[in-house]
Amino acid sequence: MVNKQSKSSSTLECILLAAIHCYGLYGVDETSLEQVAKQAGVSRSTIYRHAKNRRELLNKVLLRDADHALTELEAALRYQESLESVVLESILFLMRRRNNYEMQHILYGDSEQVSQGNGLSLELLCLLATNTLQGHFEKAVAAHKLPDRLTLAMLADWVSRITLSLHSQPSVYTESEASLREYLTIMLSPIFRRQA
Repeated sequence: MVNKQSKSSSTLECILLAAIHCYGLYGVDETSLEQVAKQAGVSRSTIYRHAKNRRELLNKVLLRDADHALTELEAALRYQESLESVVLESILFLMRRRNNYEMQHILYGDSEQVSQGNGLSLELLCLLATNTLQGHFEKAVAAHKLPDRLTLAMLADWVSRITLSLHSQPSVYTESEASLREYLTIMLSPIFRRQA
């Protein structure tokens, strides 16, 4: 049983890598399941066992990439002490991934892809942000370092919307990490200022 599960997960990984390759060659909208099957060296029925349609395959690729990103992000945030620095570094991390990871570049290299809904959904990004920020948020609440009305859901939603906006509508502030860091630092400071 374990060997069968291992083979199935290995086949799925092969399919996901083939899908990423095909997305890079043909684009997300033009990639067919048949092209992915050919690239992966598997039959169409094998593809359909793992994904019923193109959207489900894209979702599996995005979830795989998001899982890898979350693991890397958690390691990168380990030494951040304030919630504000966690939020800042999280957004910068996601922007770095945009250019350095094939699937991220395929989805976000062209802002039109995001506006067409082919990128990470707001709901999925919000879930990832919530999971990433939760422990840090709870510490900040316990230390009374946040405005009273700021909730984790509000913060995760804001981080997700800002990240998607930065991906889909690049500006002079996204041209370098230094300018983006300065921009975000200025924008974040009012959020984390406690009201007297």
